[in-house]
Amino acid sequence: MHCVYIDESGSVYANYANFRAGYARARAQAQASGPPYPRYPFFILAAMGLPESHISVVDEWFDRVKIGFLGASPGATGREYEIKGSVLYALRRGKVPAEWSSATDKKRAGVQAQRAIWQHLSEHSLQQLEDSVFDLLRRLSPTVWVVVVKQAHAYDKYKSKTWHPFYWALTYLQQRVVHHVQVRHGGYERAMFVMDENSTLSTASHFDSFLTTRAAINATTSWPVDFSRYIVDIPFRGSSHLHQAIQLVDFVAHTVYRHVRKDDPLDWFTRIEPFLAQHWKSGSYSNAGLAFIG
Repeated sequence: MHCVYIDESGSVYANYANFRAGYARARAQAQASGPPYPRYPFFILAAMGLPESHISVVDEWFDRVKIGFLGASPGATGREYEIKGSVLYALRRGKVPAEWSSATDKKRAGVQAQRAIWQHLSEHSLQQLEDSVFDLLRRLSPTVWVVVVKQAHAYDKYKSKTWHPFYWALTYLQQRVVHHVQVRHGGYERAMFVMDENSTLSTASHFDSFLTTRAAINATTSWPVDFSRYIVDIPFRGSSHLHQAIQLVDFVAHTVYRHVRKDDPLDWFTRIEPFLAQHWKSGSYSNAGLAFIG
């Protein structure tokens, strides 16, 4: 079984009306004159493929980091020990992570516990932890795919006919994973998608809508794929603090989000570039490991 972990960065405008409301909010919040712009111009969906045999390596690394860096007891699985890209990036720059000040009531207790642990890490410890994350990625050598939805462009172009950005991006990811599994393993391997339980794809009606969208998109491609033959069609959903590999793809999603916004002073993007899937013909990750919609 080939495990494909999925995480997102940015927020989705589920439809054209939702997108237009984003302009209204931007206009109300604007501090200077100028045309309104949606708050989330980009939505990122990232996927990281690992052989099942590598999962034990990931779990061992997280256990050691939680004990060695965060002072957890052996076997601790609390959300406060999650290693999130956005938190580490902010702390490495001497800033307060945005999610620490914007947590909902439901998440506030966990965020406060996380903050109490992380704010005591020294600058040297944060640097070591950052290096350790990328050392782990080098050891695993995963295959990474990232889809960037330029929501402003897509909704301006297609308006109410725009496909749901999450479903659109997930279809692209699944198409690429099918090709990857087909080429690498033939008919003897299938891929299983694992995503955070907070994902947009969280109900039966969402899944039905996704399948309808996926079929429509697949019908327009020059190389339609047989999804059911090479992937487990129903993604597995679980908590990222329990399925720890999701935390690694969180780093990828956050890094690409910073990259497309041109806000990556730590230059994390060059550290994930080697893992982006390459196009079979060009040898480039453009429109392969990193693809744009819109």
